[in-house]
Amino acid sequence: MQIYLYLSIYIIIIIGLSVYISKSSNTEDFLIGGRNRSGWTILFSKFAGAIGVSTLITYTGYAYKFGWGLFAMSIGSVIGYLLFAFWAAPRIKKLSLLGNFYTQGDLPAFVTGNKTTSLVTNSITIIVQFFWILLSLAGGAKVITFFDLFSYEIALLITTLVVLIYVLFSGFKAVVLTDTIQAIIIIGFLCILILGMLDIKDFGDILGTSTNENVQLGSIIGLVLYGGLSVFGLADRYQLCYAAKDVKSLKKGMGLAIIPVLLIAFLLLLIGLYVYNQNTTLDPDTVFVFAMQNLVNQSWIPLLVVLFFAGLMSTADTSIFAVSSHLVYKSKKDQKVKSVRYATVFTVFIAFIVALFWKSVVDITIVGAALRMTLSVAMIYVIKKRKNSGRFIASALGGIGGLLIGLLAFGPKPTIAITVLLGSLIGLIYRSK
Repeated sequence: MQIYLYLSIYIIIIIGLSVYISKSSNTEDFLIGGRNRSGWTILFSKFAGAIGVSTLITYTGYAYKFGWGLFAMSIGSVIGYLLFAFWAAPRIKKLSLLGNFYTQGDLPAFVTGNKTTSLVTNSITIIVQFFWILLSLAGGAKVITFFDLFSYEIALLITTLVVLIYVLFSGFKAVVLTDTIQAIIIIGFLCILILGMLDIKDFGDILGTSTNENVQLGSIIGLVLYGGLSVFGLADRYQLCYAAKDVKSLKKGMGLAIIPVLLIAFLLLLIGLYVYNQNTTLDPDTVFVFAMQNLVNQSWIPLLVVLFFAGLMSTADTSIFAVSSHLVYKSKKDQKVKSVRYATVFTVFIAFIVALFWKSVVDITIVGAALRMTLSVAMIYVIKKRKNSGRFIASALGGIGGLLIGLLAFGPKPTIAITVLLGSLIGLIYRSK
């Protein structure tokens, strides 16, 4: 009974906050957060967007399968976060002030002077971010189902409706501000889990655990590449750059976000290794939930489920707004808010239908991670203010080609990041007149 009460209170608070925000919001607030977000707001939003349901489930699943090989991805993430925060983000912010950007595709279109680059970028972005909507919705519904609160279908319906309602009211401003609340909740979740871990007496043995499945060299390279490059391919990172108050705030927020991300990655490594010592036959998708049931005092379960729900929303809302805003990027300024709202309803409906049938969180994550990289090289190219539209488009399409080849050759494995990178780099050879 407590679980339902806590869930209801949380949902009411989030929706109520969104309604309150909407009363004082203008068009710029709805579309891009007013372009006046502080460094701390950027930090919490970046952190909350990075640590969601998919992270909790997949990082723990990777740790369960590969042990310390999990940190191959984290090494790349540190490099990628810092490079983006201190090199790319300031450039993106300065360009956005000149071009008044809203979508990821606005950047290459402005730099190259070719509107086709915007079409290509936004089309790929829609596909990329849609995968992360699926991850959040399917992962969250699976967890709620695991605790016998609702059926998978009902859990999926509840989560999609809640996110839909508050994004419809306040748009990107609601996404950023609720991310701040959700980030604090996730950190609280982390502290509770740490308290649970402190009861483990054989801490050293856990750190020394070796799993049966070792990470192959191709997977290690793929995870490092993914961690380092994926940040350059995600629309929400660009939209946060546009929304920042100034370059200083942007550097602070983006740069410091890696600290809590790494802390959570280490905690999830410990959880994965601990669960492996308890049971070596679990589905990787269920490892995190198993830990919640066995590591933490059962009296905490109602609160933990609510905290997990917050993690679900922190990534779902970001991705939903990214997809809907990119779907209608060509709409006129005075029609954008209405268009984004219609697109949001459409996006959530399609995601709900797909998530009813595709429930494998780990597989979705791997394919989605590789998709994140398809635009990375091309975006780095235009961030450097290189203006050849042919090279940009060829690199983006080359990344897609590399992804398809990788899936056919290796299946949904981290190794496909290598083929994505090769395809993107080969595309840069082409040069239009």
